Amino acid sequence: MSTTPRATSSADPVGRFQPGAAGAPGGRAASGAGPSLLARGHATFQLWLVVVGIGTLVGSLWLTREPAGLPLWLRIYTGASLVSSVALLGIVPGLLMGALTRWVPRWTWATVVQAHLAAWALALLYSDTVVFRLMRYHMNGAFVNLVTTEGSGDALHLGAYIWLTAGVIVGLLTLAFTLFLRWRARVEETRLHAGLRGHLVLQPRFVLLVLLLPLVVFEKGVWAAAEWAGEAEVLHATRSVPGLKLRPSQVLDEVGAGMLGVHLRPEDARLAWPAVAPELPADAPRHDVFLCVLDSWRADALSEEVTPHIAAFAEGARRFQDHLSSGNATRFGLLGMLYGLHGSYWGRVLEGGVPPVLVTALQAAGYEVRVFSAASMSFPEFRLTAWSSLEPEAVLDRFDGRDGEPAPRRSDVKDTCVADAVEEWLATRDAGRPYFCFVLLDAPHQPYFNPGGPFQPALESLNYIELGTTPAGPEQEALREEVHNTYLNAVHHSDAVVGRLLTALEEHEAARPEGRERITLVTGDHGEEFGEHGYWGHTSNFTAAQVRVPFLLAGPGIPSGDEPRPTSHLDVSNTLLELLGADAALRSSYSLGEDLLAPPAARDRAMGSWAHMGLWTESGLFSLPLEPERDFLAVMTPDWRLLPDREARFEAESEALTRLADECLRFLSPTVR
Repeated sequence: MSTTPRATSSADPVGRFQPGAAGAPGGRAASGAGPSLLARGHATFQLWLVVVGIGTLVGSLWLTREPAGLPLWLRIYTGASLVSSVALLGIVPGLLMGALTRWVPRWTWATVVQAHLAAWALALLYSDTVVFRLMRYHMNGAFVNLVTTEGSGDALHLGAYIWLTAGVIVGLLTLAFTLFLRWRARVEETRLHAGLRGHLVLQPRFVLLVLLLPLVVFEKGVWAAAEWAGEAEVLHATRSVPGLKLRPSQVLDEVGAGMLGVHLRPEDARLAWPAVAPELPADAPRHDVFLCVLDSWRADALSEEVTPHIAAFAEGARRFQDHLSSGNATRFGLLGMLYGLHGSYWGRVLEGGVPPVLVTALQAAGYEVRVFSAASMSFPEFRLTAWSSLEPEAVLDRFDGRDGEPAPRRSDVKDTCVADAVEEWLATRDAGRPYFCFVLLDAPHQPYFNPGGPFQPALESLNYIELGTTPAGPEQEALREEVHNTYLNAVHHSDAVVGRLLTALEEHEAARPEGRERITLVTGDHGEEFGEHGYWGHTSNFTAAQVRVPFLLAGPGIPSGDEPRPTSHLDVSNTLLELLGADAALRSSYSLGEDLLAPPAARDRAMGSWAHMGLWTESGLFSLPLEPERDFLAVMTPDWRLLPDREARFEAESEALTRLADECLRFLSPTVR
């Protein structure tokens, strides 16, 4: 932004400034080009102030669900953090607006483009508040990955209403800001011609150097001091506000340095997995394996009312009563299930396009491996990871329309297409060859598409803006019931599809060789939250709502009945391989899991997310940043509230934390360790 020199009259003997003179500093660049450059600059700066002001009001939505009972001084500091962060976030659009002022000669066009840029800046800011109030994280790497990866449309259905609303708001803001720019430029031009100074609070030097700079220094300084001293209350209270958070000189959180002392996801690491690859002996049984995953299927959504077909299957299966996913998102849940690895390994697996040893060992043993998914296997990037060793035609996740109709987009319709495809495959495959069949059903994922169901009242469509803006109270409870019922109807629909699949498997098993049986696993990739702890959906915390899932296992050598001991998705791949003859003594060379059929009586369980590892312990739920210099370590209650006495809790669980750190580094190149 340009600063304001003292205006002089046209009689200035030096000729430093002659208002309105073409070609003079601050004058018109050319006839008909609009107000002088100086007037334009002041108008643009004032629009930037308006954007920061409106942005601060919009950003206050980040604070609507801040922890209760905050002291007054911390609320004041949080407000200062809000203004500081919005101003810093506004630097980039502000610089672009300034460049347009300086380099676009036609003022008419410059005002429209600047106004449109300012409107989009506010629209993105508002979108971030909606994302944060739903998920409790900002538009981070996970969000960028969502909107830029092929197939992400299967994971996020915003609907025409959202896009129409966004378009109308951006259009109206663009019009209002355009009119504001032209008005303020005329006012500034008149002022400059009269040789008058503007209001002090509108002067760039005063606003930037006297108001904003001290505020930013104060806010970031307090954050850095709190980080240095380990004041978790300050850090936690201001996490809702995005933007740069300063840490003092790369000094790690003392608690984290004392307990872990390492990155859980080193940037220069190289994947060294498996240490030893498992093999299936030639004389071992070649049982079929059917693995069915319902997206977002939380533990309490397994019942005779919601899932009658799966409940009937559960009667003859091993029912795991205390089972956790290995993550709060699909990629981390399936990474643990198929690879036996923590979520911290995802980036290295993707970088190398490394398939799971579960799949490669089955391929080496002569298995036919097929994948049927109602959601795209390009998002998350499973075509490049879990299924990278398969031929493209072995992975079916795209379904053509029938009778000239367009390909289905609704996940409930695609669930049905999956059942059709599996039945067709079973009818034509070589029954003499064992198979590994992986199925992912997607209807229970947002926006919970379903053809209708018994749970009412329910929604016809999910409105993300409504979810993110409905205040706490009776109105939110009513919305929560409707959203939850919509989800249950989607699960109910997927249950009917599972019933079809199980029936089809049974009908085609008469032709298989004698002695070959089927191992069947039915579970969820992660859970789903409905505002119980202030969140919607998943990917945002490690509470039971988001990581506890149903888990049913049946087949030869697997006793039926309830399994009360704690288990995890990390246990799946090694257990399946060991059921097929793999040497259990080699388990730790490729898996971080335990034996599902003989789990320990007690254990601390880990789960991954985009930027953190979670650890369930008796002392609380630990949230551990994968890169300690970018966040702080915290200990949370089961309903995701900050616990006091963080240092004591870390000390009490030092053995479990050290073990987790070792597991996150076990299969990385030795040069990092």
